[in-house]
Amino acid sequence: MSETTGRKPRVIVKMPRKGTGVTGGLTPRQRNLALLAGLSVALYTVENLIPLPIPWLRIGVGNIGVLLALYMLSPLDGFFVLLIKIVIGSLLSGRFLSPFFLFALGAGIPSYWIMVGIRKLLGRWFGPVGVSVAGAVSHNLFQLAIAYLIVVQSVTIFYLAPILVVLGTVSGALIGAAVRSILPHLGIDKTSETAKISR
Repeated sequence: MSETTGRKPRVIVKMPRKGTGVTGGLTPRQRNLALLAGLSVALYTVENLIPLPIPWLRIGVGNIGVLLALYMLSPLDGFFVLLIKIVIGSLLSGRFLSPFFLFALGAGIPSYWIMVGIRKLLGRWFGPVGVSVAGAVSHNLFQLAIAYLIVVQSVTIFYLAPILVVLGTVSGALIGAAVRSILPHLGIDKTSETAKISR
């Protein structure tokens, strides 16, 4: 006959290890990627819903999230934010697969990788403002080339190039200045080497 000790059985609960950086099934990188993608889509959609005399001439505020992802995460993360911005933003604004969408995608992809290249090769001299200006100017010129190939097909369209360079410089400088002012308020998670918002 066994004796009853009166002691309750001990229940062992395993807690997650500190420093894993996983909350709710998402890593810090994934959380910040989702945050920046959402920010970029929201800004892009709101800007595209504002009527302008020339619809394709915009500041490009949605690129704030793209540029932040490039600087705080990685080039591939920034590219992912760019694609999400264009695709989801075009769906929300009712312009998916329209000429506007094709212009945004066709000019956005090469101009983004130009920003990546300039940051990698000339990052010592070019900060967020310089990188953003390069991206905005190249984006406008790529749009001009696309318009020539599929819309106008006349070399006279390239007379707009100087105007687009000036507009790209101004808009790129504004976006770059916004990102430069935001970056000091962001921190790096040293454990996971991903960005996190400083609280």
